[in-house]
Amino acid sequence: MNEYDIKDTIAALATAYSKSALAVIRMSGSKALQIASKICFYANNENKNIENFEHRKSYYALIKDENNIPIDELIVLSTLAPNTFTSEDTIEFISHGSIIVIDSLMKLIIKNGARSANKGEFTYRAYINGRIGISEAEAIHDLIDSSNKLMAEASIYKMRGRLTREIDKLRENIKNSLMIVYGELDFPEDDTESFSYNKLIEIFIQIKNDIENILSNSKRVESLINGIKVAILGKVNAGKSSIFNMILENERAIVSNIAGTTRDFLSESIYIENIPFYFMDTAGFHKKADNDIELEGIERAKKCAYESDIILAVFDNSCNANDDDINLIEFLNTLNNKNIIYIINKNDEDKKFNYKIESGNIISISTKTKEGRETLMQALKNHTSDSDIYIFNKESYVNNREKSFLEMGLKQIDICIEKSISSFSLDEIAEEMNILNNIIGNVSGKIDAEEVINEIFANFCIGK
Repeated sequence: MNEYDIKDTIAALATAYSKSALAVIRMSGSKALQIASKICFYANNENKNIENFEHRKSYYALIKDENNIPIDELIVLSTLAPNTFTSEDTIEFISHGSIIVIDSLMKLIIKNGARSANKGEFTYRAYINGRIGISEAEAIHDLIDSSNKLMAEASIYKMRGRLTREIDKLRENIKNSLMIVYGELDFPEDDTESFSYNKLIEIFIQIKNDIENILSNSKRVESLINGIKVAILGKVNAGKSSIFNMILENERAIVSNIAGTTRDFLSESIYIENIPFYFMDTAGFHKKADNDIELEGIERAKKCAYESDIILAVFDNSCNANDDDINLIEFLNTLNNKNIIYIINKNDEDKKFNYKIESGNIISISTKTKEGRETLMQALKNHTSDSDIYIFNKESYVNNREKSFLEMGLKQIDICIEKSISSFSLDEIAEEMNILNNIIGNVSGKIDAEEVINEIFANFCIGK
C-alpha cells in the first residue's frame, strides 16, 4: 500500500475547508516534532523556537515562514508516541479559520518535510500500528456519518471494541476446540477415553449459536439505529396522508378530496421518545388499477410494506368496506412477522365501515379532532420492547463486510459439524477448524486482501 507509506510524516486539515472561527491541522509521524520545532516560536518570544514538545501539553505559538513572516498565533497540542491515536508522535495546530492561514500553514508544514495525508490515513496508521482493529476503524467512519443519536451511540460502543470482544470470544472457543483436537492427534494414547466426537460437536454447536446470536442481535440493533420503518397503506381517499401529517404534526403531504393524490410514496423521519421512526405514505390500494402509473404506485406501496417493520392499515369509517378494502386485507394476510395496526379513520363522521377485522391492534382515529393520536403514538412506541433496548445497550451491529464473514463462518462450522458426525479424521477436521478461525478473524482485523483495506480507508474523509 504505497499510498499509505507509514515511514512518511503526514499532515491534513481535520476541519472543513471553509472560513470559520477555528481550524485544526493534524500532523503525525516520526518527523512531526522536528517539523513543529522549525516553524513554532513562543508567542511571547518570537525569536525562540519551541524545541522540546512534551506529552499532552499545549503551547501558545507564533508560526513564521522561511522568510520570518508571521502566519498566525495559535495553539499547538503535542502528544507523543506510543500514547496517541496513531501510536506516532502527533502535533495538532488549532489556528484561526482563515483560508489564507490554512493554506499557508499546510504549505509550510509540507515544505519542511511532511506530505499531505490520503483519505483515512490517520485511522489506517492507528490500525496498522495495532492501536485499533478493522471493526473499530470502520466504526469511526460510521460515527462521522451517523445521522441520529442512536447511530452515533452504537458507533461509539463499537469503536470502543464491543464487537471485537465478541469476535475474540468466538476465536478463543475455536482455539480451545483446536487444542482438544491437536491434543488427541499428538498424544492419542494419553487421553483417549476423554475425547469424543460428540464433545467436539457440542462445542461446534455452541460456536454456531454464538455466531447466529451476533447476527440476530445486530439486526435488532440496526432496526433501531436506522429507524423503525412504518408503511401507511389504504385505499384511495382513506385518509393516509392526513394520518401521515397528523403523526408528523406537519402538513408534509398534500391532502385533497380528489382521489389518488399520492401516486408515489412520501417519506419522513421523526423521533418518538428518542427512537427514530421512518414513515412512508403510499399510493392508494386498488383492486384494479386504471393505468400504468396507478399500477406502479400500488407496486411501490407493496414494496414499502415488505420492507417495513410496522404497517398502518387505514380504513375509511365514513363508508362501507369495498373491494379495495378487502383487497388490502387479503394482501396483509399474506405477510408474515409484521406488526400491523388497523386504523379506522374518520370516526368523527357517521360510522359505516362494516368489515369485521378478526384480530390485531385496532385504533379509531379522527384526523380532524386528533382523537386517537396518542393511542396510535403509544402503539408505535410499544413496537420497541425493553429487550430491544437491552440488546442495543449490550450488543453491537455488524456491517455488510463483517456480516459476510460471519455468514461464511456459519457455513464453515456446518462443515465442521458434518465431518465430526461422520467421524472424519481429526487431521481433516483440524484443517476445517483453521479455515473457520481465519474466516472469523477477518471480521475484526485479520485481512488477507490488500485491496479490502484500500477500499475501507478510501471511504474516509481526509484528516481522519
